[in-house]
Amino acid sequence: MIKRFIVSLIRRGTKGLIKLGIKATPDITLAVFGSVLVALILVFAGTRILFSETEIISPVNLGPVATPTPNILLANIQKDSTIERKYPPNEYFPESLTPKYGGQLSDVGAVAYGVMNRETGELLLAKNLEKRLPIASLTKVMTAVIALENAPLDLELSVSSAAAKVGEASMGLSYKEKLSLEELLYGILLPSGNDAAETVANGLGAGRIWFLRKMNEKAQNLGMYDTYYFNPTGLDEDSQDTTTFSSVLDLLGLTNYALGNKKFADLVATRYKEIPYKEGKHKAFYLENILKLDSSYPGIKGVKPGLSDYAGETLISYLDNHEKLIAVVLGSQETKADVVKLYDFILKNKSNKTN
Repeated sequence: MIKRFIVSLIRRGTKGLIKLGIKATPDITLAVFGSVLVALILVFAGTRILFSETEIISPVNLGPVATPTPNILLANIQKDSTIERKYPPNEYFPESLTPKYGGQLSDVGAVAYGVMNRETGELLLAKNLEKRLPIASLTKVMTAVIALENAPLDLELSVSSAAAKVGEASMGLSYKEKLSLEELLYGILLPSGNDAAETVANGLGAGRIWFLRKMNEKAQNLGMYDTYYFNPTGLDEDSQDTTTFSSVLDLLGLTNYALGNKKFADLVATRYKEIPYKEGKHKAFYLENILKLDSSYPGIKGVKPGLSDYAGETLISYLDNHEKLIAVVLGSQETKADVVKLYDFILKNKSNKTN
């Protein structure tokens, strides 16, 4: 077929020369054949180069600038949502799904909440414990866990242009600044810096997709079966279906696990952190914990608030004041008021039983 095609081209070229008054001598015919052959080589070579370039720029190799789509882990979460699972999956979750203090509190307006005693493992109060909901910046608890478990605190990371421009809650990073992982963790957990979270996700391991895979694998390994992370910040995506979600139960287990890491516990209990200027590296940063720990509730030692259009107000709170209580509040209009009611109810009941 190719032979016929080449012969046809030579004949057409020769006829064209005759029409122009040029005699088709053997030398002329050979010249036409040579021109056709060179043209075909260039066409085939160009096609090969085109396909080679397509392979080089495929999404698999785009690394940190690619936006991940739901993978096999999310498919498994959706497929297994109705399957009865062994409970508890490990020692970090409440020992039972039946709350100690019975029914829901009518004056707590959140869509879902739960409180557990960290020392005894008791579930004290609960509403919609396993309901999947957007969680906003509570996502950053897992972001910090993955960072702490996969890199040294003194690792230096550079701020990309995309990370510096991510927007909303910010540490105040600028393009090309260089900070240690520890400094960035303060930026993630105190002012809830999306720029710091993206810098860490892009800078560790093989980049952002690798980091998100680690987040979701960790969730599965911990038994967080109603959780999926679409980004390291908790920012809303284009739709609620592609926005990070979790449940009160999963977040109770995750927080209990995370607080077992002393560095994480110290970070979330920090009220204020000043990071001094480093010549050639970065400007000075003055970071306040947006939880306002001093004024929220006596004995609060963290952990993380969140806010987005899809999630509303969200909160993970840790009370360490005679009792070690973890509270999670999702889908609230006023998390501070809701968590105060939860703590007050539990401590009042405990006091009444003691007296």
